[in-house]
Amino acid sequence: MTHGIFNIREVYAAITAIDIVLLQVLYRVKLSIDDEDKLKFFTSFPPDPVNRGSLQLRTGALIGLPSTFYYRSVGDVEHSSIFVGQENVDWNSPAGEELQNALVLSDKAKAFVIAREIYDVKSFSVHTKIVLLSFNLILAYLSGAALNRKFFLTLRLKPWARFCVFSALAGAWTVAYIAVSDALHCWYENRADESVAQLRKIYAEGGVEYYDAVLQRNRALRTLLGSKGNKQYTYYGNVVSVWRNPSVQLTSRRDNLQKYLAQYEHKETVNPPDDDQKQADTAA
Repeated sequence: MTHGIFNIREVYAAITAIDIVLLQVLYRVKLSIDDEDKLKFFTSFPPDPVNRGSLQLRTGALIGLPSTFYYRSVGDVEHSSIFVGQENVDWNSPAGEELQNALVLSDKAKAFVIAREIYDVKSFSVHTKIVLLSFNLILAYLSGAALNRKFFLTLRLKPWARFCVFSALAGAWTVAYIAVSDALHCWYENRADESVAQLRKIYAEGGVEYYDAVLQRNRALRTLLGSKGNKQYTYYGNVVSVWRNPSVQLTSRRDNLQKYLAQYEHKETVNPPDDDQKQADTAA
């Protein structure tokens, strides 16, 4: 796969291991031809996948897959290009070994991530955020106007006092917007995980493996960063958040996928799959 932006149809030009995983996922999620044309992938250098835009928009969407997705084994890890806290990593230390092991994902873990990002850009999350922001601004303006009319603030208060009142009102609406926005974002994250887990058992397994790997990576970074690590990551590997919940905790996302995986295993216990079904699951 060539690093940089590329269209889905261009992956056929140079098939690599990650390309095969990508094509399998695209087949499984059953994107329309129009959506395939609007979806582009690129290599991102942050450690986590990113996406921008939406397939519900004419401009389409971009999905960034970390450069670590090209690692097939621990030997592929580019030690010289990885820094933690702007310092080289002691790869022989327990935390260093834990970090490099966490950077190498299996194909089914990569498949889960790619499918999750596709389901995310297939949603109306972008539209929801725009509507929520617009609705919040309108309500803030209307509530300020109503407060001014009812209590005659223009006549009763001096400019600096009115500024303080309206600033407090704007702050209250901002807090409300952040709370609702975070809740919606968490809902979309859980929905994407659920959609991928329902594809096949192997995707649920990949999801559990992926979140375990991210938690392991964060725990290693917590150790390698020293005192700064305690402020960024919890003991279990979750991202520290003081007063907001901008994202679902990683442990919660892993536990949710373990529930879906348990459901698959329960069904297999009741109705064991035949050999053809096992081969289909292995092929994702």
